[in-house]
Amino acid sequence: MQEAKSYNVLLVEDEGLIAQDIAQRLEALGHQVSAIVSTGEEAVEAATGADIVLMDIRLDGPMDGIEAARTIRRRFQIPVVFLTAHADRSVVERAKHAEPFGYIVKPVAPAALHTSIEIAVHKHAMEREVIEREAWLRAVLGSLADAVAVADAEGHVRILNPAAESLTGWSEAEAQGKELAKIVPLSPDGRAVNGADPLESIVPLALLRDAAVPLDRGTQLVTRGGRGIPVEGTVAPVRTGPVYVDNAAIGTVLNFRDVSRRRWEERQTRQSQKAETAARLAADVADEYTNLLAVIRGQAERLVDQVGDYSSARQAAEEIRQAAMAAEQITRRMAGFGKRQPARPEVLSPNAILRRMAKLLETVAGAGVNVTIRPGLHAGKIKADEGQFEQLLVSLTTHAAGRSVKGGEIRIETGPAEAGLDGAPGGYMRIAVSYALAAVEADPCFDPASVEDESLALSVAYNIASEHNGFFSAQHIGNSAGNGAADGSCCLEVLLPRWTEPKRADATAPPALTHTILLVEPREIVRAELHKFFEAHGLDLLEAADAGEAIALAEVREGPLDLVIAPASDAELISQVLQEARPKVAMLRIVDQPEKNTGELRRSYTQASLLERVRAQLDNDRPDRLATAVGTF
Repeated sequence: MQEAKSYNVLLVEDEGLIAQDIAQRLEALGHQVSAIVSTGEEAVEAATGADIVLMDIRLDGPMDGIEAARTIRRRFQIPVVFLTAHADRSVVERAKHAEPFGYIVKPVAPAALHTSIEIAVHKHAMEREVIEREAWLRAVLGSLADAVAVADAEGHVRILNPAAESLTGWSEAEAQGKELAKIVPLSPDGRAVNGADPLESIVPLALLRDAAVPLDRGTQLVTRGGRGIPVEGTVAPVRTGPVYVDNAAIGTVLNFRDVSRRRWEERQTRQSQKAETAARLAADVADEYTNLLAVIRGQAERLVDQVGDYSSARQAAEEIRQAAMAAEQITRRMAGFGKRQPARPEVLSPNAILRRMAKLLETVAGAGVNVTIRPGLHAGKIKADEGQFEQLLVSLTTHAAGRSVKGGEIRIETGPAEAGLDGAPGGYMRIAVSYALAAVEADPCFDPASVEDESLALSVAYNIASEHNGFFSAQHIGNSAGNGAADGSCCLEVLLPRWTEPKRADATAPPALTHTILLVEPREIVRAELHKFFEAHGLDLLEAADAGEAIALAEVREGPLDLVIAPASDAELISQVLQEARPKVAMLRIVDQPEKNTGELRRSYTQASLLERVRAQLDNDRPDRLATAVGTF
């Protein structure tokens, strides 16, 4: 048989005889009466330390029992059971808003008193467990990198974690109660959803399978601003569980993530493979043809020398020699295309180079194409080989001029690359070359049609970008207008790492160190984190892994020592040893469990709250006072 538990009970009753009678009955049941008070204000003051409160509803003074119960619940999270001789509906309805854990009608019977206390304490424990589980759930959802949206059985949003808020553009407060399909609209192609929401088919399938169902690969999220983002994820049902007979579905969980960066990298990989393949093919062909062309040119020169000036064979031999010389130039170009040149990087301003090369780029483009240069205000600087960067600009312009519509425009723009823009990484400088295509092509960017300069230009540009740890992509945008004016446009985009000037050593002087603190902490990672944090706030932190190391540090230190922070198991030993050498040093103990009514720092404290406690201790006029802090990191 389980032994009955004993609780500290605060009794709030303005009738003295009734209060004494209830107190005697509580003691007879094995409980302790921590205090007997008669007003709501006294009840709030005496609530600290009580396990449960028995509260009379009708009390004299400005604060009645219901208001006092609300205050106690809000401040101390202590269960309150109401005691009253009035059981009319109006009183009960008003009392319900205070969320009591029981309701006893006077006169109080011992059995009812015992049962009400036991049930109230049990319900309070269960409520705290639910609150803690919800706190765990919120912390987990908030820390997830993936977006999570939870909807009830009717499809209305209940929860949006921060990642989902960031992706969709909706805050959780705004999304509460709205249809999930409106907050997280999904589409196969990224356009506005028009009755073909993938959720309409995936949710029933997930309920049928009673398991998570993945979204289709082509699914895109249409954000609140109308932008389409490729996403991957799953839809899973939420059921009541085996504890209920029906195990009914009470909602769904949509888990999704932005894969635009990964798709962008996949596209980069495919394009880079084409460029590298073209480079290797060019180099291999050049090596194979070099020797053959040398033989052909040599023999053609011998024929020219041997035949007479007026021989009919001389003209044919001369043509063979000229063709061989032209072929050698092509093979040299192909061989150079497949080799990377050594780079000499230096800090450059892309905008300045573009302005200087404006006339040259116009010449490269030719008379039939206009070149417009738009330098961005915040493009920044890069660290690159100047010659190779100039070749990059020439190659991009050459390719664009060779495929641009006659009389068209080549627009060259610079600026910072925004993180998340079409999957592009941040911290890069962006060069974009846009032009209107003259004809429809299956792949207008990376399929060389010949070994001419305009056909090999993009592969050259790719090699230069790769050499500088950058990225290169090309996007063909079709003509959706259907007016026949042009067959779409192409945008060539190069991302190169931005150069940032190193910070000077004296740029940000740390604050002057005002106090010295000795920290005893066995975990190295915690010591390192606190060391940086405390020094940033003007406190000199000495570190020790145990009591022995702390005592040795304190004894050899010549300067002042203001405070020691140590676990309770080490604090007493350190205090005893340092009592003679440093009698005025303050001690901040770390203990596992708090003592009531002592104003401890409760549970797992943060570095900010510990700093606040340390500063309060250092400001104390009595440095030898023993302070107590509760919890661990």
